[in-house]
Amino acid sequence: MAALGQSPPPSRNAYGRVGVAFSSGFFGFFAHAGFLAALREMNIVPVAFAGASSGAIVAAMAAAEMDDDDIRDLLYKVNKDDFWDPDPLPMFLKNALRLFRGYTGYLRGDGFRRLLKGLPKNRFEECSYPLAISAVDVTHRKEKIFTKGDLVKAIQASGSVPMLFKPTKIDGALYLDGGISGKAPVEALADLCDLDRILIHFIASENVKKTGNDFMKKKFTPWRMQHIAINTARMEDYERQKRIVAMRGVAVVEINTGAPSVGPNSLEKGLIAYEAAKTSALKVLKKIFLDGPRAI
Repeated sequence: MAALGQSPPPSRNAYGRVGVAFSSGFFGFFAHAGFLAALREMNIVPVAFAGASSGAIVAAMAAAEMDDDDIRDLLYKVNKDDFWDPDPLPMFLKNALRLFRGYTGYLRGDGFRRLLKGLPKNRFEECSYPLAISAVDVTHRKEKIFTKGDLVKAIQASGSVPMLFKPTKIDGALYLDGGISGKAPVEALADLCDLDRILIHFIASENVKKTGNDFMKKKFTPWRMQHIAINTARMEDYERQKRIVAMRGVAVVEINTGAPSVGPNSLEKGLIAYEAAKTSALKVLKKIFLDGPRAI
């Protein structure tokens, strides 16, 4: 059954009823878009989408049936100045003197919101497929899964990186990055409609790839320890979600395409990340869907 207010998902195709989740991953939307392009080239038509943080952007693009050319045009034209909108320096210094009491983030988020206005749909209910976007409600101390209402606001909430962006305010509550509570909203995706399989395009968090205490030798050790602890907690939640969904009889496949990292100061690498993710995804998807059993 489709989420309330959304169009029912299309009927079962040759690959079964596939849902796709895009994980958080800072500026991972280039790689996510490449993965989406690979799905389309393989003629894999998912019936529902979900995403957190950068993954929420591409999940919305997919659910709104935004075509690959338009996605590339939107992403490749992004410049840092388009979204880098910090408070004026005097205001920042004033807040510093007040020990940042009441200060919520460096970037205002107005530029980010303007970029999101380039999406073809403004509301969840206008999308062609069920869609779930995660964020953290810091006012009520809980995770929030958006499935209806203002699409741009939900994506902005899911991408409001703590300390970098100011929280997104919705109905009086303050929301931060959906990737804090879990790498990808896998369980929320399974709740949208009946699925045979979930594909997760996963972008790993750098500081949980290896174990050990190397952080003790680096500067800002307390900050690094806290960052590792947060990443560990959200990975544990993500793994728990995968187990729960698997117990419901849904096959869960995690795909890490290993695309190069992109940041606000290296947006020129976006095309490389896009193509690398697409090429890698095509190889993996062919192995999953063409080399194995067709009935899933």
